[in-house]
This record gives sequence, structure tokens and C-alpha cells, in this order.
Amino acid sequence: MEKTQHIVILAAGDFPTHPVPLRALREADFVVCCDSAYGKWKTENGKRKMEMPFVVIGDGDSLPEADKHALGNRWIQVDEQDYNDLHKAMAYAMSGTWNTERGTLPDAPAHFPLHITILGATGRREDHTLGNISYLVTFAEEYPGVDIEMLTDHGRFCTFSGTRTFSAFPHQQVSIFTLDAATAVSSEGLRWPLDRFRPTRWWQATLNDVLADSFTLASNGPVIVFRTYDPKR
Repeated sequence: MEKTQHIVILAAGDFPTHPVPLRALREADFVVCCDSAYGKWKTENGKRKMEMPFVVIGDGDSLPEADKHALGNRWIQVDEQDYNDLHKAMAYAMSGTWNTERGTLPDAPAHFPLHITILGATGRREDHTLGNISYLVTFAEEYPGVDIEMLTDHGRFCTFSGTRTFSAFPHQQVSIFTLDAATAVSSEGLRWPLDRFRPTRWWQATLNDVLADSFTLASNGPVIVFRTYDPKR
């Protein structure tokens, strides 16, 4: 079976402290670090010995010149301003350039299945947090079929369209968000079921509760789902 390559994108929000995102970072095949996250990444690398191939990418406005020089070809400057550094990091991860030009995974095939984990995308400034979470829909549209999730210190975000069954556990908390009022969502296996519900506010389908070891959602458009690591006490 072809090996899935696990790429972590490290954004500049709160650096993870929970074991789940830290394990994802430790086990990554490659890390794409946004430039304003590099200072924290460098410090944590030293403390936690999370050694793996990486690059730092961004417009460079928050990266000291000394760091750019020290990084050498690990520093990738992208000057355009239409998209944020998270989008630039995702584009780089999906390009496969890290695999062919950097010489970091020479045995990997030219085309390979990817699992993308986004860390550090929440916390600090709330506008960045909201923007980064909503980017999950953009990424799903730009890279259909790619396994992309965002981990925080409290749970995991993902996005889907159509029908999907999630592994779960009783009293896991689930929140559902849509960015289009035309998107209708139905559910099975949640305490408060949804039947072609069209949220018009972000809070309207939040804080649901799983009944058993799985639940199913169906929608006619992109949906962002948040699932907690721990059950509600």
C-alpha cells in the first residue's frame, strides 16, 4: 500500500500544548512553517526535540533578516498579499516542491496521497482565528479529495460536503458551521437531530452531543465540523 505523506502546516496562533496536536507535529514527515510562527517553532524544536524536515514560508515581514540568512534554502519568500501565509503554506504543501527540490523525502513517489494537518491556526487574534477556520472550505474547494484537518488544544476541525460518518464516542461535543445560508444539514446519532436545517447564524448548530460511537452528517454544501477530544463532563 502506498504510504500517505503527513504534512503539518504550522500557523502563527497559539502553539499547541495538547498531546494530540503535539503528536501530529512530532510524527510529521514534513513541516511547512508560516514565517511569523518560526520564532516559536525554533524555541519548541529546541525544547521538545521535534526534528523533521521543514521550510519557512511567507512574505517575510515578521521574520528577522538574521533568521532568513540562517535558514538558507529553507526560507521561501512569497510577496503577494491577496492571501495570508496559511494559504501560501497550503499551496506549497500541495505543490510537492518540498519532495522534489528540497531532497527531504527522496524515496517518495512523484504523486502521493497526502494528509495535511494544520496547527497553530487559532488563538491570539480573533480575526485571524475566524479567517483561518473558514479557509478550510476554500482548501476543500481548491484540493478536493485531500485529507485536511485543523487541530487545536481542544479538538479538531474538518470540512466535507455530501454524506460522511464520523467515528465518535458518547458525549463527544460536536459543532457544525456553514458559510452559505443555502446549505442544509441533516444528522443521525446526535442528541439534537438536524433535519435539512439551514443555519443562518454560526451559533445555531453548535454544542451538540454524540449518542454512541459514531454519527452521520449529510449536506448539500460545504460544512465545517468541530469535534472535541474529550467528552462533556
